[in-house]
Amino acid sequence: MSKIVSQSSQTEALDLFVDLDGTLIAGDIAQESLAHAARHWRPLIAAIQAYFSGGLAGLKRSLAQTAAPDVTTLPYREEVLNYIRAARAAGRRVVLATATDITIARQVSDHLGLFDDVIGTEPGLNLKADAKLNAIREMAQGPFEYLGDSDADVPVWQAAEKAGFVSPSQGAKREMARSSGSVSLHIEQDMSPFAALIKAMRPHQWAKNILVFVPILFAHEYVYLEVLTDGLLAFFCFSLCASGVYLINDMADIQADRRHPTKYKRPFAAGHLSIRQGILAATLLLGAALLFAFLLVNMLFGFVLMGYAILTTAYTFWLKRFSTIDVVALSLLYTVRILAGSAATGLTPSPWLLSYSLFFFLSLAYMKRYIELDGMSATKEDARLPSRNYYASELQLVLTFGISNGALSILTLAQYVNSAAVKANYATPFLLWLIVPIMMFWTYRSWTWASRGKIGDDPVVFALKDQISRICVVTILLIIITARAINVHWGVI
Repeated sequence: MSKIVSQSSQTEALDLFVDLDGTLIAGDIAQESLAHAARHWRPLIAAIQAYFSGGLAGLKRSLAQTAAPDVTTLPYREEVLNYIRAARAAGRRVVLATATDITIARQVSDHLGLFDDVIGTEPGLNLKADAKLNAIREMAQGPFEYLGDSDADVPVWQAAEKAGFVSPSQGAKREMARSSGSVSLHIEQDMSPFAALIKAMRPHQWAKNILVFVPILFAHEYVYLEVLTDGLLAFFCFSLCASGVYLINDMADIQADRRHPTKYKRPFAAGHLSIRQGILAATLLLGAALLFAFLLVNMLFGFVLMGYAILTTAYTFWLKRFSTIDVVALSLLYTVRILAGSAATGLTPSPWLLSYSLFFFLSLAYMKRYIELDGMSATKEDARLPSRNYYASELQLVLTFGISNGALSILTLAQYVNSAAVKANYATPFLLWLIVPIMMFWTYRSWTWASRGKIGDDPVVFALKDQISRICVVTILLIIITARAINVHWGVI
């Protein structure tokens, strides 16, 4: 981050006017409120009606009334706050001047306690560009300093005695170069939009899509290049689709993520990526994923991928708010990856495999909820997870459900190992029994670690990073390949 600060401006008797969106905070309140309103049809419809009846000002007032953010969790820029504190220490008047609805602007002012006055958008007047400049001139009644970030701030900078540029847009940078002699503050963005987008796409989560290769493994078709190519194409399409879905999920969950101990660092919650940029990127990713699925793989895989996108979107906007339904949906989202691999390669999935997958991933879904609830252990029993229908008092119930489903997955695995299908397809089927104690160890070890708070936010990510888990996976793969390829004669005991 590069900064240029002219301390001389702090000694001059200039009123300081500070923009809110993109300047005082990293992010845009109206865009984020609209994304939050999209999760509930009533506020969304009210916002649309307000837009047609009162324009942008009416839209912002409606969102302020139905989908206002928690101003205590907004991503305030510490450098800007420090600059404001220095201005106040120098005896200067500081005013929050924003195109955000004035009711939210006043909440921000009350929370920070750093502003002498507030001007903002009100019904009938969207305080942006020239409208903001007129309001500032009326209040300042003389030379003033202005801190802003966007192209819309150019008229205000041109009229200001001193100009501060915070994470400036391209148009703002051109204005900054033109008025370099009057620049009082320059703060570059913490993270480039491209870097923020890559982070929001969560490429590390693409490892989950390896599940599309599971049908190839158990059908033992991994020696055929054509089958592996279909699997790789399915993996690529699923990864693009999943990243598009992650963007949609994070945009919808901005306000909840900002209250989370770790998720507040996500690009949308931290303000590194705008809603507008996210919508464009998500549209391109989902469109490319479906296009490649239908053109490069096959129609059946394309429809399975479309079903995944629909189910995960339904989870984001609706299903996650219902207990039990949410974890079942999560387990289905993992199982769909296996079905997608079957659709891409034409290999029929085993009922045993699908049953095991449902129980196993349902256990991990409950583990995820258990971890979240365990983080609330110090709160009241009637405390509820944000955006989830789970209460702190249900911690032991969720633990029981999770361990039970883990045990059911192991039982299903044991029944599969003893099935006629295994005896017909493996040279040494008895070797597969070694997988059962390995999965017992991994499942119960994971739940023990979850109870100790050592898993993190996502059990699947933990499994991918944990060395013991990787050793278990490699050992199981070797057992499967050995049991298939090598005929071991057992003596009679």
